[in-house]
Amino acid sequence: MKITKLSGVFAVLLIAAAACGKGEEQQVEANATAEVTATAESAIGEGAYVEEHESGKAAFNVAADGSVKAAVTGPDGKPIREDVGGTLLWKDAAGEEKTVPLTLDAKTGLLVASGPKLEADLTQIGYTLNVAGKPWSGTLHVPAGGTAELHAHAKAAADLALPEGKLGPHGGRIEIVGDDRLELLVDEATGEVRVFVLDADLKPVDIGERKVTLGVVAEAPQVVVLTPVAATAGVAAGAYLTGKLALAADPLKVTVAVRNAGRSAVALCGYRAGAAFAVHANAPRVKVRMKTDWHAHAHAHADLKAKADIDPKVHVHAASGAAARAKANAHVHVKAPSVRVTPPSVNVQIKAPNISIPKPSFKASASARASAGAKVGTR
Repeated sequence: MKITKLSGVFAVLLIAAAACGKGEEQQVEANATAEVTATAESAIGEGAYVEEHESGKAAFNVAADGSVKAAVTGPDGKPIREDVGGTLLWKDAAGEEKTVPLTLDAKTGLLVASGPKLEADLTQIGYTLNVAGKPWSGTLHVPAGGTAELHAHAKAAADLALPEGKLGPHGGRIEIVGDDRLELLVDEATGEVRVFVLDADLKPVDIGERKVTLGVVAEAPQVVVLTPVAATAGVAAGAYLTGKLALAADPLKVTVAVRNAGRSAVALCGYRAGAAFAVHANAPRVKVRMKTDWHAHAHAHADLKAKADIDPKVHVHAASGAAARAKANAHVHVKAPSVRVTPPSVNVQIKAPNISIPKPSFKASASARASAGAKVGTR
């Protein structure tokens, strides 16, 4: 009986020791995971930009000198440090592409790369990550100051947030970029994009010397530098900036860079500093496309100008004395600008664009010619 009791005591002690050992092992594992996570966050640096994929998240810190650090985490939030790699496709302002490998740093658990220096207002960097044999892909549009600049401007813009769903005077999306409030909209039929600068009351103002560059991720990534609109009928020069985008649907991402008076600012539409930006198939889209009447207005203006150029109505009246005697009221219908009228005194009035005669003709009554002595010719 005593032996049995002693055996029982030893069994309890052994079980307790095993449980204690297992608990310590679990605690060590938890501490190790926390340490790795902290190390990764510390190594990648503050101000990293994070994209959310279906199978996890990819965080990027791209510096102004072109150096890159990236961290990959699974759906459980734990770092992935094995069977992971990738490449970056760096596209400069001239359109030249350079492939840069991402390699795993075993000490930090980060993917690292060294690309070209960031010099453009927006540099397009495509990435493909191979995570356990599965590809994760996306595109970054990074300002000259790197992802830290993107993060800093997003924090500053949060203090100037507009009411949810607030639209601009033309029905477009309003985005705060630095000190500017911009209205952005794209014609869904033609792909024409217009960006208006708004004042504090959300009224359009002249664009001044601003240069605006858009980085768009849609069916294919693209970078477009907008140009000031030229003066047209009813539109003053510099009323807005315009360009062309290839969009079959609203884009996944729109990055806006503004340069003005030597200062630059950038904003990723819908991005909040510190939050992951969703880029998977079910991610929300940036609503910028809309139905406009720009195309119709452009055609109407072109038709009006064409009629004014080729179909003027020319009225030639004899001098008052001759007109009183002969009651002449001669009309000459010709195509402009070839009109010649010779003395005696005549009054020429040109009214555009109304004409009903399809080909040049000279119509003046014989009585008017005889009485007024007017000699009218065309050449």
